[in-house]
Amino acid sequence: MGKLEISKGQFLHRKGDTVKDIAIILKGSFTLCYGDEVQLTAGNGAIIGAFHPSGGKYEYDYKAAEDCTLFTYDYNDEDDLAAAIAATPSIAPVMVSASINLATDLINTLDDFYNQAQNLCDSMKSDYNDYKNICATLMIQPQKFDYVNALTAPDKPTILTGWQAALCRTCQEKNELLRKECYPADINFCIGTIMLAARLAQEVHPQIDFITAFIQNTHAATDEFTAEYRAQKAKLDEAHRQEALEAGSGNIPKITNALQTILAFAGIGRDIGDPLAKDIRLFMQAPDKAEKSAEMRRLRGDITKNFFTIYEAAFFKSLEADIIPAEVKMFFLFGFIDEELAGEENTAEIYKAALLWEEDPNDLIMPAYNWLKKISLGQAPPSKDEFDNDWPDHLKEEVRQGNLKQPEADAMLNDPKAMARFELHNMIANANKMTYGSIFSYIPAFYAQAVSRPLDICLSTVERVRTALNHIREIDFGCFYRPAFATYPELKINRYDYNREVLPYIILMPNYGSRGLMWQEIEGRKRTTPAHMVLSIFHSADLETTLIRMCAQFRWEMCKRIQGVHYSDVTEPSLTAEYCNYLQFYKKNSTLSADMKERVKSALKRHGNSYSKVFAAEYEQFVKNESEGLPRLNKVSREILFKYCTFGRSYRDTLSINPQYKPLIDRWNIAHDEKQRTFELFTRRILGQIPELPEEMKIEEAYLKL
Repeated sequence: MGKLEISKGQFLHRKGDTVKDIAIILKGSFTLCYGDEVQLTAGNGAIIGAFHPSGGKYEYDYKAAEDCTLFTYDYNDEDDLAAAIAATPSIAPVMVSASINLATDLINTLDDFYNQAQNLCDSMKSDYNDYKNICATLMIQPQKFDYVNALTAPDKPTILTGWQAALCRTCQEKNELLRKECYPADINFCIGTIMLAARLAQEVHPQIDFITAFIQNTHAATDEFTAEYRAQKAKLDEAHRQEALEAGSGNIPKITNALQTILAFAGIGRDIGDPLAKDIRLFMQAPDKAEKSAEMRRLRGDITKNFFTIYEAAFFKSLEADIIPAEVKMFFLFGFIDEELAGEENTAEIYKAALLWEEDPNDLIMPAYNWLKKISLGQAPPSKDEFDNDWPDHLKEEVRQGNLKQPEADAMLNDPKAMARFELHNMIANANKMTYGSIFSYIPAFYAQAVSRPLDICLSTVERVRTALNHIREIDFGCFYRPAFATYPELKINRYDYNREVLPYIILMPNYGSRGLMWQEIEGRKRTTPAHMVLSIFHSADLETTLIRMCAQFRWEMCKRIQGVHYSDVTEPSLTAEYCNYLQFYKKNSTLSADMKERVKSALKRHGNSYSKVFAAEYEQFVKNESEGLPRLNKVSREILFKYCTFGRSYRDTLSINPQYKPLIDRWNIAHDEKQRTFELFTRRILGQIPELPEEMKIEEAYLKL
């Protein structure tokens, strides 16, 4: 017996603990968690333990909703409870009110569950009739689910229709009068009322358990029917939408119960579907969805885990499906999972975007879903993992760590399904978080509160991305060119070096985000393979600016890849080597004024002393401003960038009269003219032996004209 302090968030008792004492709440409140669906509140004056027999088991988790002060008493039988009430006559009326309120809440909870059970049976039978009508419309044979028609709700508990519920609700309604006139009149009124409330609660507990078990068992028993019904309903809805579109009526059926349609398509059971639906509801109710509390982090983490579990199941089902419902397409492309979470207007816009989506004829710019399909068809290898291991190296590492056995790794090496699964949970899951913009508040499910600009403006269509990328390529024409070589034994040429353009894959992540990044510069170890770049499909930032930054990342990493360990060795001149030398020794550079040196110092500090980040920032200025004749860089960085990221012909011609660029362009033209003369002499000799230039030489000829 004594006073006890409990901090917010702590548990006083867990469900199933043995009842050994009672505790009167003097200050604060507790949340009583009864299963996943019910949360009751016990406030000042409530007696924790009174609603359970001594030596029995607690029916709830008691979690402090705020800092609490309690006074505890030993509890061996009802006499101990009566003695505890009698020992605190000054707050006994408050204790009675709290007990009545809690007992009434329990009775109301039982009533709610009973109504749920009855509605469940009625809705299942209604859905079964609807299912048979849908099958008739689709002209398919309906499966038999006779047990659905045989569902019978449990009888209504007598406590809900008898005097008990009426008494509790009346006492709650007349609480102010009773606390003023009745309860203070004699302590026995308080003791008797609390004892009655406790006995009613003990009678309610098993009935709540029975009805909740009935609801769970009914859901489990009808899972197969529910999945079949939703699958056929999705087909009919899609058919209606297509008819409305073809007719041009504009009466396209609204998206409803999207999550259930997605779950049914994926074949996901209630063990994942129910927790996700519950978490989605909790997330919708959260006032601050970006809150960094432990509870919100857990909630976002659970949604993320289940989201990708469903994505994987739905993806593999889609490879075999004849028809993919609109809701599932929206899920694949945009992370849409629930129409309430997304909002009505956004749902309509996402549906329109999914319907009108156009594929890239060059198969280089694509949503994450299309990228997974490409991997599952063996048309592209998976991306590297976060440790820069490609697929074979990743399997070797898994074997080394004991996560896989060698025969398993050998079987997975050429398994497209294993590759697609690896890509989803490795690159796509991580890149989705990184492109989102805030890793601390990240959630893969699309929700309305994340939207800051109209979706039609933010949509990263293939055409918009291609247009922005082509504009960058016009300015920095050599961005995606890299050295390659060919051999021509018939011409007695062992090695012919030329420049080849390899455009990147740009994979659009299913989110509303603000970032893009270059995931890897090559595939495996072959330098003439495409880079993998990722970008939000709904991109809230300026698209071209984001792509410029991604190109800067690519420029830096590709140069490091080509130069190897000598990437910072200025004796072997390269973009990275000269930039590292410039930033490392800027203080000793006599070309820079004191003001310019201070600017370089500030840039290094602002970017965490990262040379690659300083380069990316200056590359952005070089492409956006310097190409238009607007000086933003110092002389040293301008010369390095122009040397290795030379402007295209039209931009060089425009800047040839600019005094800051004229000497750079003249010097570049002299070197370039020499290269062209050498190439022309070489090709003239080749054309003397064969009638037409080999493909690689034609590529080099086109490159030299840029």
